[in-house]
Amino acid sequence: MDPITLVLLVGLGFAVLLVAGIGSQRRTGPWLPRLVAGGAIVLALLNVVGGIVGIVGAFALETLTLRVPVIATAEIPPAELRASDADVASGGTEQVAMILSVSGVDGLSRVLVAAEVAITTAVIVTLLVMVARLAQQSIAPEPFSPRLGRLLVIGGSVLAAGSIAAQAAAALSGARVHEQLFALKPDAMTGSSYFPPFWSVDLVPIGVGLALVVVAGLIRNGERLQRDTSGLV
Repeated sequence: MDPITLVLLVGLGFAVLLVAGIGSQRRTGPWLPRLVAGGAIVLALLNVVGGIVGIVGAFALETLTLRVPVIATAEIPPAELRASDADVASGGTEQVAMILSVSGVDGLSRVLVAAEVAITTAVIVTLLVMVARLAQQSIAPEPFSPRLGRLLVIGGSVLAAGSIAAQAAAALSGARVHEQLFALKPDAMTGSSYFPPFWSVDLVPIGVGLALVVVAGLIRNGERLQRDTSGLV
């Protein structure tokens, strides 16, 4: 599971727990939310440091490690060497991403790698700050607040937009490195063609980001109910 998906699932879980009231001080005590909030802040700081190191490394290191899309095909041994009579009726190919350490990468590819690192770091830090704020808010006297709803909207929007931007930067850098590794010179392409890789989108971060926006609406409803019922007991 990639870091963005892991962090966003944790954030969504805390949002649901807050709406359900499970994170209240009466049921769990204040120590667990404070521990989660402190851990989230520490992880956010570590991700900032890691992001800075990754961005600097994208320009300073001669060899970069990144995902490069390649076309995979199955190599079937000759029939006389196989132990069974099973055979492939029709062939096929599939695009997969391989983690390669590549040297001699051009400047634009390095910019795209740095952009992916920066965007991914920003998304993860935003989600960790959201988790910390949710944990702190869960032990507040009034757990539902307009600020909390706005925080979820910001977190969900950053997640949805940032995941698309990070995937686009990764796809563009991988495609450029793929071309630099596999494209042949014009005078060497007689009878052969170069097929660039295609880009597929992971919709899970986008879906969870939209779910966080929906949860923000639930929290706004809880805040209104909390305000309407205050002083009745």
